[in-house]
Amino acid sequence: MIEFKNIYFIRDDKVLLNNINLKINKGENWLVLGPNGSGKSTLFSLLKAYTVATKGSIKVFDTIFGEGNWNNVKDRIRIVSSTMNKFNDTLYKETVYEIVLSGLQNKIGIFEKESLEERKKTLDFLKEFDFYHMKDEKYRVLSAGEKQKALILRSLIANPDILILDEPCASLDLYQREKILKFLEDLNTNLIYVTHDISETLPSITHAVLLKNGEILARGKREEVLTDENLSKLYDLNLKISYGKNKRPIVEII
Repeated sequence: MIEFKNIYFIRDDKVLLNNINLKINKGENWLVLGPNGSGKSTLFSLLKAYTVATKGSIKVFDTIFGEGNWNNVKDRIRIVSSTMNKFNDTLYKETVYEIVLSGLQNKIGIFEKESLEERKKTLDFLKEFDFYHMKDEKYRVLSAGEKQKALILRSLIANPDILILDEPCASLDLYQREKILKFLEDLNTNLIYVTHDISETLPSITHAVLLKNGEILARGKREEVLTDENLSKLYDLNLKISYGKNKRPIVEII
């Protein structure tokens, strides 16, 4: 589905991405792990053309960036990230129902009356994901975890081929984080989960890529990448990985 070839991204003479090569196939769920500032968000912002690579090529759904209609590519990808905060002036005026509904039209804000079909689909969707009781709540009064769930549902309702979650638990307390992670465990979509915290690795993750200083340290099947040796190199610490009852990783400094 996604292929990055020899990707470089340079800003103000600083190399933020250095010769990135990565292929993500249909049916794979990827963890993108690395310290803050390692280039994780920059890499996947290229898919939505928020930024453009300095060098290299990107192919998504058999379309090469610059050689085909990239709007068709973007329509099949949804990203939930902190960049949504720039739309808070609009989001804060809306209810959960309106925010999720807007995902059907891939717009921020509701500018025309929804059809009966759109209304039914949105309400059924909220029921399916146990959020119907929140439908009339204003976004501004939601907890941080509830805001994240509303934004994730907004992305999911369009049935994207790829859902990218960029640090979805960064602003959440422990209780809210666990609620969001539990919710994400049951999603049936091609997922790319971007984080600096390995403890957020979902059981559904099949593959992982480790990024450090804009370069790929390791990539491949989850069990081959998430090793004591690789994680120790990633964080410059002597680390040991194990797994808890929830099948998520636990990392200790030894």
